[in-house]
Amino acid sequence: MPRYAKPVTSVQPRAEAAMKAFGMNQVRAAIVRHLALNPDGVTSGQITRELSATYQTIFRHLQDLEEQGIVASDAGEHRHGQRVIYTLNKAARDKALADYAEYLDGK
Repeated sequence: MPRYAKPVTSVQPRAEAAMKAFGMNQVRAAIVRHLALNPDGVTSGQITRELSATYQTIFRHLQDLEEQGIVASDAGEHRHGQRVIYTLNKAARDKALADYAEYLDGK
């Protein structure tokens, strides 16, 4: 099983227990949480500094989350040289969580 970077920011014990129970990536969860705490949006560099993770790790997770619609960015198709601001799509996050709960409930 791959080992994931663990963010330096502290995680509440109950949240950490839930993440472990369902095999959730703590870095990805920390990104979503950071975006929720910053509703006006932040750059990938700001997230990298806040979570003390590598830029490549943060960027990869942001790309995945953006593809899933959970994270939105102000960048168009051409990102080269842009300062991209990322925001959380709370409705998409909540739907993904609800869909997962329904799956676990056998629905």
